[in-house]
Amino acid sequence: MERERKMKRKSLLVKVLSVSLACLMAAGSLAGCNSGGGGEASGSQTATDGKYDLTFWTYSDMVLNDQGKLLDGWVEDFVAENDDVNSISVVAKDDADLLTSLMAGVGLPDMFCAAGRDSVSFQKAIDLLDLTPLYEEDQEWSDGFYSEARDAVTIDGKKLAVPFMTFVPLIFRNTTVLEAAGIDWENEPLDTWEDFYDQCQRVKDAGYDATHSWSTGHFTCPAGILACDAENLTIGVENGKTTIKPEQCVRAFETILAMEQYSNGMVYASQAATEAFKTDQLAFLCAGPWTEPDYQQAGVKYDIQLIPAYEEGGWTGGCEGQDWMYGVDSGDEGRNDAIRRWLKKMGDYETQKEFTRVIGRSTLREDVMHDPEALELDVAKKLSQGLECGMYQMDFGHSSVFWVSAITDVAPLVTSGELTPEEAAQKYVDAINALYAEAGE
Repeated sequence: MERERKMKRKSLLVKVLSVSLACLMAAGSLAGCNSGGGGEASGSQTATDGKYDLTFWTYSDMVLNDQGKLLDGWVEDFVAENDDVNSISVVAKDDADLLTSLMAGVGLPDMFCAAGRDSVSFQKAIDLLDLTPLYEEDQEWSDGFYSEARDAVTIDGKKLAVPFMTFVPLIFRNTTVLEAAGIDWENEPLDTWEDFYDQCQRVKDAGYDATHSWSTGHFTCPAGILACDAENLTIGVENGKTTIKPEQCVRAFETILAMEQYSNGMVYASQAATEAFKTDQLAFLCAGPWTEPDYQQAGVKYDIQLIPAYEEGGWTGGCEGQDWMYGVDSGDEGRNDAIRRWLKKMGDYETQKEFTRVIGRSTLREDVMHDPEALELDVAKKLSQGLECGMYQMDFGHSSVFWVSAITDVAPLVTSGELTPEEAAQKYVDAINALYAEAGE
C-alpha cells in the first residue's frame, strides 16, 4: 500500500539484495557491503560528495509485499530528511544467514534488525553502538515502549538496541471445518482449554483432523502451553539453577498429554500441516502471525484465537519472541549519529503504528499496541491481547540461555508414555539447569 508523500523527494538509490554470506563477500565492491573486520562496520562507504551510504541488514520477509513497500518508504523518507545521508542499501537475508553473517564479524552493516534472543551473542561479537542518547534526549519516545522491552535492551547501564517487533503464537481456526462439525465459531471462541478440548472432539467426531502434534518438532506448542501458567511460574535463576519448581510445570505436561488424542501426528510448522489446513482438512493450526499471508493467498476461511487460558478470563499462553534494531559502532561520530537517527525512526510511534496497521504484526511500543487506529486487522487485535499475557522466551539481552526450548525434547516423552507429567516436569527442570551449566551462567 503506497503512502501519500507530503514533500518532494531527492533521488535515491535503494538496493534490496537477497544473498548468502558467500555472495555478499564476493560482491564486496557493491555499495553497502563493508570490508572491515574486528566486529565493526568498516565506515568506508562514504559517497564522494561527503554523504554517508549506509547499509541495513534485515530478514528476507521484511523486503517483500507490503512490508517491502513500507521499508522502501521509510528509507526514502529518511534519505530525504537527512542531508548527510546519500543512500541506505537494504540487504535481505534468511534467518540463518543473517545470524551467521553477523556472528562472522566481517563486513558488518551499519545497522541491522535481528532477534533479541541473540543479543548476548551480538554483544560479544560486535561493537554495538550505544543508543542511550536516543532514550535520554526524547523521553516521550522512550516512554512509549513496553517497560520490559526497555529493560531488556539496557545492558550495564547502556541501551544497545531499539525494540521493534514482537509476537506470540496464534491458533488459526479453519472455519469451513468448524462449520462442518456444527461449531458456531463466531459465537464459540477458544476462551479456555475446556473450550479447545470440546471443539477438537466435535471436529474429530465429524470425521476431520482436529490439529497437529502439540508435543513434537518444536518448542512453540509445548512452551506456549506452559506460558498459560506464567503467573504461577517462579521464573529466574539463582546460583546457576532455575528457580522454577517441577510442580509448577505439571499442569502443562498434563495438557500436552491431553492434546495428543486430537493430534493427527503432523509436526508443528510442517508443510503437511500447513497444506492440510489450507485444504480444509485440519481445523486448528498453531503458527506465528507471519504465516497469515499464506492462508490469505490460498483463500482458506479462518479466524484467529490465542492459546487459551485455563480459566475464563485467565492468563493466555504463548511465548513472546522479540526482534530489535541494532547499530554497529563505526568509530566515526558523524556516521554513528546518522545510524542513531535511522534507528530512532525505526522506533518512532508513527513508524511502528504504520507497521502494525498495514501488516498486522505487533510492535514493542505499548502506545501503538493500545491504539485502536493501529489495530485495524484482526491479527493485530489478537496480538495486542496476547502481549498482555504469555511469557518471554528467555531473559532477552541478559542471558544466552534459551530456557523454554528445553521442553522440546521432554514433551514427546509424555505423549509416548515414557514419562508421566510429574516425571516430565522434573526432567524439564533438570534440562533447564543443564543449559545454565553449559552456558556458565
